Amino acid sequence: MYHTDMIVLIAFKNLFKEKGRLLITISGVTFSVVLILLLLGLYQGWSTQITKFLGGIEADLWVGSNGSSDLSHGISILPKDTGAQLEDVAGTDKVVPFVGRQISFSLNGGDSHVYLIGQDEDKIIHPYTIVEGKSSPDKGEIIIDQTFARKENLNIDDKLDIQGVELRIAGISKGGNLLAYTYAIATTEDVRDALKANDYTNYFIIKSSDPELTEKEIKDKYPNLQAIPKDNFINNNSVIIKDSFLPIIAVLLLVALVIGTAIIGLTIYTSVVEKSREYGVLKAIGYTNYQLFGIAVIQSFMAGLLGLIVGNILAPIIAQIAYEFVGGFIYENGYSQIIGVAVTVMLMSILASFIPLKRILSIDPAEVFKA
Repeated sequence: MYHTDMIVLIAFKNLFKEKGRLLITISGVTFSVVLILLLLGLYQGWSTQITKFLGGIEADLWVGSNGSSDLSHGISILPKDTGAQLEDVAGTDKVVPFVGRQISFSLNGGDSHVYLIGQDEDKIIHPYTIVEGKSSPDKGEIIIDQTFARKENLNIDDKLDIQGVELRIAGISKGGNLLAYTYAIATTEDVRDALKANDYTNYFIIKSSDPELTEKEIKDKYPNLQAIPKDNFINNNSVIIKDSFLPIIAVLLLVALVIGTAIIGLTIYTSVVEKSREYGVLKAIGYTNYQLFGIAVIQSFMAGLLGLIVGNILAPIIAQIAYEFVGGFIYENGYSQIIGVAVTVMLMSILASFIPLKRILSIDPAEVFKA
């Protein structure tokens, strides 16, 4: 029986003897790790980002037209006096009109898009976080998202002409980026003028002492309305990420896994081929196929571990550089994602070690003594 430390030493020497090959292997694994981390970070970042603004609004129920479920699919249009009717519903403490939809306007010689929202008098509807300027707009003012500001090179005091309504940028916020457009907040009066929405409201936000009772009574008394609990409404708005991005990310993750596995496996396979004589000698002096396979497994683990370490260092750096050039590049990775990637790379390394297995099993120690 041979000591495990000897097997580890052989694996270490085999892996580090060819510095150029080792560099190629680590680079390939690092590329896979960085790609996986960036994809997971983008998905996590967008999933979190798209619900930050709505999550910051204090509401128990969102009430819209029957059939409406989120801000991105379809349009909810309700008469303004619907709010007065909702105030009489059991459990209702406060009803806030939500006026807003996506709107296009000319800017810097091209078309721009924002999701323009009116802020209520009590400021229940508000920016997620202010990074510069005011947190609440006065008449003739607007608060835009920093992603939109960077994209269009806009600053505080710049003016936007949105469908004939001139608005001065009074604040810049973050947490309002929704892929195709960003949230922008102005007074409800200015928003109604820009959207030509003087006679209707898109949604009503309800704060209730008994949300379940309020939801049930709205359903019973007003079949043309749909009351959606806040958590459900937020989840509905995040579906766009799951439906659009998740399949794409899944394919790219699979590609990254295949690349990393192939690079490690081919490196170990090449090493086994080149050192067939040495492996034959080891077999001749008593090493089993299991122990020789253990050498390949350890080499794979070492290569995977080195690539994992370098990849974890580079991924946030690359993400920050990407953000500087593409404001919509939102990267968020927590410990759970990092641990998940580490486990994946280790499994990838184990899988890669099977590539040279057939070659190891076919080595005949008798061939060593021929010639």
